[in-house]
Amino acid sequence: MTKVIEALQSAQFLVDANGQRIAVQLSLTAWETLLNWIEDQEDKAIIKEALPKLQSLRKHSENPDWVDWSAVKDTWDSE
Repeated sequence: MTKVIEALQSAQFLVDANGQRIAVQLSLTAWETLLNWIEDQEDKAIIKEALPKLQSLRKHSENPDWVDWSAVKDTWDSE
């Protein structure tokens, strides 16, 4: 999250003749940081939506290949 905040704080503004902000400019690195963060948020939303169904399926499965959510949850929460 720190990188996202730094990317937002690095924004430069284009102003018109009256000094009003009319556009924002970001470095390519900052832009890519923001895009990656947005994509991660979308991925998390998809997983959050699918999680109840996956948990229900797991309850009825003896498949040893299932990964317990608590084993990977911290990876998602730390970003």
